[in-house]
Amino acid sequence: MFGEAVLLNLYFRLLRGHFCTLINRIKGLESRKQPGRPAVKAIILESDLELLLSKQPKDYGYQEAGWQINLLRNYFARQGCHVCENTLVKALKKLGYVYKRFSKTTPRNAPSAAEKAKAVKKLVDRINKEESNAEIFFADESHFSNQPYVNRGWFKRGEKKR
Repeated sequence: MFGEAVLLNLYFRLLRGHFCTLINRIKGLESRKQPGRPAVKAIILESDLELLLSKQPKDYGYQEAGWQINLLRNYFARQGCHVCENTLVKALKKLGYVYKRFSKTTPRNAPSAAEKAKAVKKLVDRINKEESNAEIFFADESHFSNQPYVNRGWFKRGEKKR
């Protein structure tokens, strides 16, 4: 039994050696560079993205808290370089960026829950005073909330979310 296993192992190694030699000799089995257009825009984008993502979108006139694909595409379109979403995503991933949610933070100037309730009550009282038959409807699961809407954005891998 042991001798058969050694002999079988020897045959496998011998066959593997012949197979590798055969692959190297057959021109059609050689690996070659993938066909397709060279990535010209991606190289230009990578250098610009590092500088761009080191600053906030607000520094460039956007109102968002962090960089998103649509903002990046808009920025590059303004510069005269039209880029598709896939090109941007590949460049960002190559540079070590990941797509994740921002931290949940309320703005400094956001009203408190009591101030919001007071403003809503004041608005309802004003509507009731002006229109005696007025009805107020909230549709599609609309409601007042103190929880901020949390977007996603691109962050350097390992960087703390803002």
